[in-house]
Amino acid sequence: MLGLFTLVIEILAGVVAATALGIVAVRVFRKVRQRKRAALAAGPRRALLAFVADNGEQGSHDLVAIPDDAWRAAEPGALALLGKLRGEAHLGLVSVFLRRGIARSALRDLHSRSRVKRARAAQVLGNLELRQAVPELCRLLTDRHAEVRVVAVRALGRIGDPAAAWRIIASLDRSDPLPSLLATHTLVQLGAEAEVTLSAALDHPQARVRAVCLDALGLLGATASVHRVARVLKDDAHLDVRVAAANTLGKLGTRTALEPLTRALHASRPPALRAAAARALGDLGAPSAVPTLATLLDDDDFHVAHESAHALRRLGRPGAQALVAAVEAEQARAHADGAGAHARPSASASHAQEALALSRVGVKVEVAA
Repeated sequence: MLGLFTLVIEILAGVVAATALGIVAVRVFRKVRQRKRAALAAGPRRALLAFVADNGEQGSHDLVAIPDDAWRAAEPGALALLGKLRGEAHLGLVSVFLRRGIARSALRDLHSRSRVKRARAAQVLGNLELRQAVPELCRLLTDRHAEVRVVAVRALGRIGDPAAAWRIIASLDRSDPLPSLLATHTLVQLGAEAEVTLSAALDHPQARVRAVCLDALGLLGATASVHRVARVLKDDAHLDVRVAAANTLGKLGTRTALEPLTRALHASRPPALRAAAARALGDLGAPSAVPTLATLLDDDDFHVAHESAHALRRLGRPGAQALVAAVEAEQARAHADGAGAHARPSASASHAQEALALSRVGVKVEVAA
């Protein structure tokens, strides 16, 4: 029995020793491989940095002539550098990648069974800003893996082809859609040419899709879509979409947005919509909105009154005068009632005082700067 126990201990000791030796061997192998790769990448890395420093004007032939094993060692750093460059240096490095056949390899890897390869290939094509890859990248927007879809939509944004707008919008109408902020950012990257598509998508049956398109139109400054957005503000069945429409009208900053936003302040409208409309009027910068906003300082809903006060603050001197008038009127009432200086101010005066205080803080910061 003792002999059997000793044998088991010896076997276990042997297994532990073999495992330890294996771990040491793997670590040594990895270190040797890393050093070899670093040595191979050193020359190409210097050539890449010199190429970029020269704004991509000279040295492209030298980069193309780098042996394949040395280029593979330097390629991760080159790809990272490609994603950070703009202008002539970026175009020059893109030319090098194309001549080395990286685009062909990436297009092929988009069909790989490995999601890691598909995502990496999408990132490479986006950094190359290769418009020929847009149809294949759009196909990845329906990939079964969310991380691949995210990388694909970022790549489409980097490329900036408006032809991808419909496919990105359609990808929002899924059971596991793209994140709204990511989709909005990408649609904005497609530029002003996507405005027609975004405006047409305001008729999409999904409320989430309409809200994303409204946000994108606002960030694009799509002033030609003001009347279309105003109709959404008036008629859409979903409150969140109407709030998004109000925010968009404020961002667009056109005087034609004044009337629909003022109508949205009517007491029959939901408080969330009225608060958004008040905030949008402040963003709009139209002094003619001051009387309307001033009447809302004593609104029964806190958020409506709060947003109205801060909208007045952003409207410059006319808005500030309305806020001062509200405070002075409250003080006059308190004095007439004999309440004295320590009387508790009304809600309207409180909102006005808060907005005025923030306005004064802003002035001090600007002077100090």
